[in-house]
Amino acid sequence: MIRALYTISAAIALASNAFLLSLLFFPDSTPVDAHLWPKPVHACHGHRTIQLSKDFRFLLPHDPHPRLDNAAARFRGRILKSNFQSPVPADPSLVALENRSQVTDIKLEFVKVEIENSAVGDALELETDESYRLLIAMDEDSSAPFDIDQKQCDQMPNNPFPHGVSGIIRAKTLYGALHGMETFTQLVINNPQDGTKEIAGAPILIHDRPLFSHRGLMLDTSRNYISLSSLYRTIDAMAMNKFNVFHWHIADSQSFPIVLDDQLGNDSKSEILPLSQLAAKGAYSSDMVYSKKDIAKLVNYAMNRGIRVIPEIDMPGHAWSWSRAFPEITSCLDGYPSYSRFSAEPPSGQLNPAIPKTYEVVQGVYDQVLPLYKDKYFHAGADEVNINCWNNTDSILEYMKSKAIPRTDEGFDRILNEFVSKQHQILRRGGRTPIVWEEPLLNHKLKTLEHNKDTVIQVWTSAQNIKKTVEKGYKVITGSADYWYLDCGFGDWLGNWTMGRSWCDPYKSWQRIYSFNPISGLSPKEAKNVLGGEALLWTEQVDDTNLDVKLWPRASAVAEVLWSGNSDDSATHLWNGPDQKLDTLRSVEALDRINEHRFRMVSEKIGAEPLQPLWCVQHPGHCLWPIYDSKPKEGSY
Repeated sequence: MIRALYTISAAIALASNAFLLSLLFFPDSTPVDAHLWPKPVHACHGHRTIQLSKDFRFLLPHDPHPRLDNAAARFRGRILKSNFQSPVPADPSLVALENRSQVTDIKLEFVKVEIENSAVGDALELETDESYRLLIAMDEDSSAPFDIDQKQCDQMPNNPFPHGVSGIIRAKTLYGALHGMETFTQLVINNPQDGTKEIAGAPILIHDRPLFSHRGLMLDTSRNYISLSSLYRTIDAMAMNKFNVFHWHIADSQSFPIVLDDQLGNDSKSEILPLSQLAAKGAYSSDMVYSKKDIAKLVNYAMNRGIRVIPEIDMPGHAWSWSRAFPEITSCLDGYPSYSRFSAEPPSGQLNPAIPKTYEVVQGVYDQVLPLYKDKYFHAGADEVNINCWNNTDSILEYMKSKAIPRTDEGFDRILNEFVSKQHQILRRGGRTPIVWEEPLLNHKLKTLEHNKDTVIQVWTSAQNIKKTVEKGYKVITGSADYWYLDCGFGDWLGNWTMGRSWCDPYKSWQRIYSFNPISGLSPKEAKNVLGGEALLWTEQVDDTNLDVKLWPRASAVAEVLWSGNSDDSATHLWNGPDQKLDTLRSVEALDRINEHRFRMVSEKIGAEPLQPLWCVQHPGHCLWPIYDSKPKEGSY
């Protein structure tokens, strides 16, 4: 295995030297290249370089959808304004051999965008087809099949081009077209000699489609407030990585930042519910909130970039922030100095299922929040419910006694089931399918889940729970703490804890993240129940000042695994760990691409952190784990 890594390292080093030699022997060539991220599922290319015309444009269908029109202007602007120069040396196989006069004579005038199923409009759902086919300097009939025949790559023309060439993006839906435009934009490189926009390796043929339909990023905006400008920037970065779900964990125990209106309760005899006080008293301050208009604009902004927004208002646990406006429906509030009796972290506080008003307030919140989001899924939370809290709440114990519910684990599961059942009924009446964290299924026995197998389960404590969940017949979203939690490894945030560890140590490097296989150990039938996964960032130690560096480019590794996998030597495109050799994990090949993508994101004002010293980026293959023919002496490095 080590020798295999050495072989790969040597090959990369030789390729780097070949690149330098090419500059000596072909001084008129242009060393331009694009390391695409995420890697397309299937791509092949020639060896010629073409320039973009100064009047380059995307040629759209007649009367295009506003989202497509918006995207074409956005990508064209990004291409023309970009001054991005990659520090990663070019792949010598793409270096143009023709002289500069030949390159400057070849102009890419436009890329035509064709959408096969334009009748579906702007519907963006779990089932939406996001595939696309991108051709540069090649002609193709619009009726040609999407799949790439290897013969097409083998017969890739390398004859001189005419003076004017064009490109085509074919997609089933407008969202596939957006991904195609993102890929095209990454292909365009700025020539450092004359500032022209060029594409190397033409002609180019790419057929691309995601492995998983749910490719998400979860961001908590409750523990620390994240500004709207940072959320917009995060959406932009997500689109560059072909994520398609923003899981917005918008409210939790620490704060309730959603500005709502007062409203009547469930019937005409009900009093006014002061729902406006949830944010007025439960947010950190009046300028650390999200209005309904703010949310609606962000949802539309994300949709314009092919991203669904799935909100989460966690309950019945994690509910201290509700108590500032509605103390009568909450229990076990801020159990200082021993919060751990009642919650996983401070401040403690849970909704009280025995109080009828609890459901009036929940109904009122959902009445106003659901219309702001267009997705048919809604995250209902339900993690880390502390039974000891309810076991120490007199009104709940009295309620259990009146219903002859035993004061046992089974009895408290019945109480939790009552809450979850009523909560999910509200969501389903609103046309939403609930998503819950894993505990209601794996730690409790809830009849409402047994009767509603369409409830989606999000696994988070361990990757081993994926199999346990799909075996029970449920759809799964993965992203467990042992691989895809981005907040791990930064030390604990409790002030009197001196051990220096976080609960989910160690730090999740991009290599660790990239090695994860969401369907490892599953049968083909079970694997079909894995909808996809999410990179997750909890914000106990995150706000606007360090959001980008905590997310990027490590979240990019999640994006590629979910889009095109992490192995080119696997039927599933996913690395099977011990069942495959280490050198079939694509991380060595991916290193140059993710390094370049990091710099690409920085050029777009996204504060992605460096993964290596710049010297390593400029010298591919020279910064891999050292190889020894014999064991080093004690104390050697």
